[in-house]
Amino acid sequence: MLPQSYQQRYQELLTALEQLLHTMTAANQEQEGIGEKFQHVKQVFAQQITSLTGDELDPEIEPRWRSFQTEIYRALRLLEMDMTFLQASRRSATANPRQAAISDRLSTLIGYCQALLQADGDRESQGEI
Repeated sequence: MLPQSYQQRYQELLTALEQLLHTMTAANQEQEGIGEKFQHVKQVFAQQITSLTGDELDPEIEPRWRSFQTEIYRALRLLEMDMTFLQASRRSATANPRQAAISDRLSTLIGYCQALLQADGDRESQGEI
């Protein structure tokens, strides 16, 4: 489905998202560490993913890729709002639901990246690429 250059970029985003999720779920989580990991995710997205145009893609897969691209962008914007709300949380009763929402959103983003990367493996195993 995706050219190697796209795969590498989505793999980098996937790794950054997984690191942020790991930091979120760590027992001794520090808000500063979470913020740093989130900034890294934003940086990877801005530098690696937003520059992809889809021009190099097969016309049959370009619409599906574009849908994933749109959903990833939307989810990252929502994640940014969730992170802002988490930073504004003063009590654990407020912070805990925010952290759960962030973890859910990260899982969704990870799923999008895996789906894009997995589609390649599925097609390769079927001899379509």
